[in-house]
Amino acid sequence: MTLHLKFRWFDAVVGTLFLLLCFLTIYPFIYALSYSFSNGQSVLTSTVYFWPIDFTIENYKTVFANNSILDAAVISVLKTVAGTAISLLVTATAAYSVSKKNLVLKKSFLFFFVLPMYVSGGLLPFYILIYNLGLMNTFLVYLLPGAFSGLFMFLMKVYYEALPGEVEESARIDGAGDFRVFLKIVVPLSFPVYATVALFVGVGQWNAWFDAMLFVSNTHLHPLQLLLQNILREAEVTTFSQVAALSSPQAVKRTSVETLRMATLMVTTFPILFIYPFFQKYFIKGVVLGAVKG
Repeated sequence: MTLHLKFRWFDAVVGTLFLLLCFLTIYPFIYALSYSFSNGQSVLTSTVYFWPIDFTIENYKTVFANNSILDAAVISVLKTVAGTAISLLVTATAAYSVSKKNLVLKKSFLFFFVLPMYVSGGLLPFYILIYNLGLMNTFLVYLLPGAFSGLFMFLMKVYYEALPGEVEESARIDGAGDFRVFLKIVVPLSFPVYATVALFVGVGQWNAWFDAMLFVSNTHLHPLQLLLQNILREAEVTTFSQVAALSSPQAVKRTSVETLRMATLMVTTFPILFIYPFFQKYFIKGVVLGAVKG
């Protein structure tokens, strides 16, 4: 009886700690969401906690009134979708190649693919390489440099090696070649690991802004995240104030620098938060299967 009570107290303490951890994780999002729907002038005299103060959608109207927001959102969506697709194609085919035991110079290829995970040439050589390849101020600079990942290649390789070889052998007996085996057999069986990699790559592409800051000076090619970085600097505050003044005479009274920042933050984070639940089960399955079978 005493032991049972000890375990109940232990479960209660652990459960409370995890609830506290969940609260600390979720609260910043709740705070930012409430702040983004608050009146810009009202928050100067009151404190936002869990719900908006003097609810208004003027902050979001002001954000979307800026044409650069919509253009940057299109660039972010395009580079996320295209970057994820290209990364999956390049990484999956490379992983399938090195997963074969009869591949000539297999260890050399593996060493070549994995080495960049531990050794980097540095930022300056990378900048010179991008410049010499003619990728400056082009959309391809978002896609090609990160098309291959040694980490994800290794994860896919382990997953491929754990697949039942009998299925692939039976397809080859029926006359299927490597390309057809890969498309008809390997790809359908590897959907969990593809979803896992796609989630990581997609989130990375959506959140990336440093590459745009370094290699893209054309503002029409700036993604939403770089625009957010600029907004968080005082240089962009004037632009938003001007947009608010032009869009509505009452907008200036209902917005402020902080509420506009929070609204922009929610605009950039909401798409990922919306997509993640649909990939969560594949993400967990892919990670667990790769870890257990590897």
